[in-house]
Amino acid sequence: MSAADVEQAAVTWLRTELDDPEISGSDNFLDIGGHSLTFSKLNAFLGDSFGIVLDMKTTYDGTLAAALTAAQPIDNTAPTSK
Repeated sequence: MSAADVEQAAVTWLRTELDDPEISGSDNFLDIGGHSLTFSKLNAFLGDSFGIVLDMKTTYDGTLAAALTAAQPIDNTAPTSK
């Protein structure tokens, strides 16, 4: 998957989640109505779909496109608790 594919998938997901067909990669996450729960759900979607996670500060401070460009692979080496 290309970066453009990831961005399009995230934007499409956000358009549905926030019921706003005008959202684009140049928008700021908070300005479009995103909040901590939306961030968590978006990260779950991106993790399940692409194996990546967003940084909260980057996502809140810049554009969606910049946040997605800075996304990191999921760290599967962290211990899990049961």
